[in-house]
Amino acid sequence: MKITKSFQHDKVQGFKFGSWPFGRPKMYAHCYFMDGMLIDTGHSNMRKEVVATLSVLPVDQIFITHHHEDHSGNIEVLRKHFNCPTFASSLCSDLMKRPPSISFGQWLTWGNRPADFDLKPQDQFIETPNHYFEIIPIPGHAIDMVCLYEANKGWLFSADLFVSEYIRYFMKSESVAGQIQSIKRVLELDFEIMFCGHNPQFENCKPKLKRKLDFFENFYGRVAELYHLGHSVNSIFKEMKLRRSWLIRILSLGNLSTVNMVKAVIRDEQNVKMPS
Repeated sequence: MKITKSFQHDKVQGFKFGSWPFGRPKMYAHCYFMDGMLIDTGHSNMRKEVVATLSVLPVDQIFITHHHEDHSGNIEVLRKHFNCPTFASSLCSDLMKRPPSISFGQWLTWGNRPADFDLKPQDQFIETPNHYFEIIPIPGHAIDMVCLYEANKGWLFSADLFVSEYIRYFMKSESVAGQIQSIKRVLELDFEIMFCGHNPQFENCKPKLKRKLDFFENFYGRVAELYHLGHSVNSIFKEMKLRRSWLIRILSLGNLSTVNMVKAVIRDEQNVKMPS
């Protein structure tokens, strides 16, 4: 089943795209448009729907928040259609020249994305005729992920920093410590709206993001405590009464699981010590 929906909040148009071969989509990817700029390009499994929906917009520039396939799946086709420059952080621009491989589950949900050699690095800010957006690195979910902050409007285009207050699954490449630090950085900003890549929030945004921070800090602290007491990953699972989703783990070939959250904390403890 494929689903496309659109909405408007203030001067921002949002577009929601979802696909799943076995019924209603489990997740949706969002693109946002305002003042001539398109933020992210959706996933390739919805390419026809994305192009049909977005092609009528007066897009004169595109910005990509990070290299994941649900955000970068249609860069080339939209760039050609709009004949416009496409921007991303320097790190994202480099990663997209040789994108990391994806799992079967990711391919089933989002589809793959081709390499792209024409992204223009932009690391400090990006402007439209009426808005100024600060580009803020928020690594953790992806090493190259950034958000766009429009201080005058209180807008935060938060990529995948929020998604949900509670997270059950991690990719192998994610960092809990990195996400904690990125959330703390963003919470220092003055914003009212989170244009999330998967779950936009139009009210009580900062309290919701703070609850996610609390969840991550509590999870990190408990896993780290057990790890330093000598517990194995399986023992930590048992002590914390965590649940495994074998279906998700199998479909993703192990790339998406709760096990990865535990392993991420252990890796962070070994490599990136959390400040006291």
